[in-house]
Amino acid sequence: MPVNCNQAITLTNLCVTPEAKKSVSFRTLQQQYGDGYMARRQDGLNPVNYTWDVSTPLMPIDEALAFENELIANGTGFFNWTPPDRSSEETFILDPVEWEWTWGSDSMASINFTLKRWYS
Repeated sequence: MPVNCNQAITLTNLCVTPEAKKSVSFRTLQQQYGDGYMARRQDGLNPVNYTWDVSTPLMPIDEALAFENELIANGTGFFNWTPPDRSSEETFILDPVEWEWTWGSDSMASINFTLKRWYS
């Protein structure tokens, strides 16, 4: 996955580093009965949970501040993003709604956060 960021990073053109990690889990419901029988089935219409741990590439501090302000404005809302393993946009939320800064130098920083696939 190449880092190909030619413009300031925003939620609409989110560019992430090659170290991005995808986690997948499947929601199920289980019932254990007294005779030893166990029933198990999927939970809900969209039982597959996708989570991405991502970092932006290093960017100038003023661009990082602008991106952080966009994250704050988005708050608990959702946005569309095309993950590295997809060819079309999907809906995501920050979950948890928090992020960290990583400093590359006194004038460059990266922002790290976790995205979760959102079904609305």
